[in-house]
Amino acid sequence: MSFKGIKNKLLRFKSVFVTHWISFTIKHPRYNKPYYHSEIKKMMDCGSEALGFATFQCLSCGKGEHTVNFSCKGKACPQCGKRYSRESMEKIASRLLPGVNYRQVVLTLPCEFRNIFYNHPQQGALYSELMSVGHACLEALIQDLLLCNTLKIASIVFIHTHGRNGSYNPHLHILLGEGGLNPETNQWLPISYLPLGRLRLKWQAHLLHFMAARIGDLNGIIKALWVKHPDGFYAHPGNGKKVPTKHYRGLLKYLIKYLASPPIGVSRISCVSDGYVSYYYQSHKSKQREYERVEAEVFIGRMVQHILPKGFQRIRYYGLQATASFKKWYEIIAMAVGDLVDGMISYVSRLKYCDFFREVAGRNPLVCTFCGDDMELIRLYHPDRGVFYDIFAP
Repeated sequence: MSFKGIKNKLLRFKSVFVTHWISFTIKHPRYNKPYYHSEIKKMMDCGSEALGFATFQCLSCGKGEHTVNFSCKGKACPQCGKRYSRESMEKIASRLLPGVNYRQVVLTLPCEFRNIFYNHPQQGALYSELMSVGHACLEALIQDLLLCNTLKIASIVFIHTHGRNGSYNPHLHILLGEGGLNPETNQWLPISYLPLGRLRLKWQAHLLHFMAARIGDLNGIIKALWVKHPDGFYAHPGNGKKVPTKHYRGLLKYLIKYLASPPIGVSRISCVSDGYVSYYYQSHKSKQREYERVEAEVFIGRMVQHILPKGFQRIRYYGLQATASFKKWYEIIAMAVGDLVDGMISYVSRLKYCDFFREVAGRNPLVCTFCGDDMELIRLYHPDRGVFYDIFAP
């Protein structure tokens, strides 16, 4: 899609909020708070001069000029989500263990728990504990399968709060190392198969015990869920895949793409008219493209309900992946699996604007189209500070 096409779709997405955001917050006071207003305003101003800008100019010929409007880095912004996903993918890739196969495991919540999570006054804390329970479940399962109750596993947990049509459906995607390390012998014990039946029952037990301890029996809901699901809760054990190579990108891109941007991308919106929004999504059930037409305020609700609490980390590292001890385990596992490598995969903390632009558009915007020389930064503007850098200022 051309930049013009992307811009038009982005404007159409923002027009829904321009017209209906205020009326939406009046009808739904839980979102009529400074935090949500701030996130929506950042999204509306993203890519405009309102957030500040940098100007580059070709000093060789004086003709070429390019202005970069600063991004908002907001949780509701479909523009900033692309860059966040790209950088997160590189960061996670640098944290994968050498010689270890990874698989994607999915753990879901029964529908009876969705309203409890959605309306909980400490939603962020509940999400955090859920992610930890997901790791504990898989560690207990692998310990049982490998007959070693001291085994440590490697897991990176992602929380997704929506289904493909944008409706509220919190669930976990876990990038799981296939096996575990016996810390007493420093021996890596591989595993290539997770039995679905045992996974489902193990997840049910861990989740229901957690909810009972955290929330209570909820008028008999937990007791009823034991009976209603004799085979356990829905889960997917995933398929093993050699990830610490060039093959990791597709899997990581899938896991990350919905973490920072709205669940319905601007390219999927087909029509905005008469107070309604039409869009499509790829259905899990039918395996086909399906279409929905909803009121604009319903659409806004589906977008903003996934704005998680300020500072909440949607990606967490557990066990052998834990930040505090990762380097230590990395070196031990490299020796244990016999896959010595030249250090960890490098991680570039932030992709340069010109490099990211080149990935998307196939050209460097900071090269003068008139003479081919590199442009130079000549001016910086911030809305709170005004012009604070200008090479031509006296």
